[in-house]
Amino acid sequence: MARLFKKIEEAKTDKYFRTFFYIWIIPLLLIIIFTVLNYAGLPKEIPLFYSRTWGDNQIAQKGFIFLPIGGTLLLGIFNLGLGANYLQKNVVISYFLAGCASLVSILSAITIFNIINLMK
Repeated sequence: MARLFKKIEEAKTDKYFRTFFYIWIIPLLLIIIFTVLNYAGLPKEIPLFYSRTWGDNQIAQKGFIFLPIGGTLLLGIFNLGLGANYLQKNVVISYFLAGCASLVSILSAITIFNIINLMK
């Protein structure tokens, strides 16, 4: 347990890792707040699955809007935790994992903002 706290402290003191953490958490918090505030105004079905063929295959129940948020949260926790673990061993891998979590958070925020604004 002491090793875990030591790795977390090392990650906190690394300015680049801390920056990636903030770039991950701020869009995540913004999309959670934005989604909760606008959830009641959404129709029963929303276009969520853009990778599927056009039409009814893209439609999902409005509760599925939390699916990208949950995926972003889980991926960020996993990547940032793994990145903190590798910070002393390999800085490049650590920054790459943290950067991927940040990028997914930004792209998820853009997607959810667009879906909700499309439905207003």
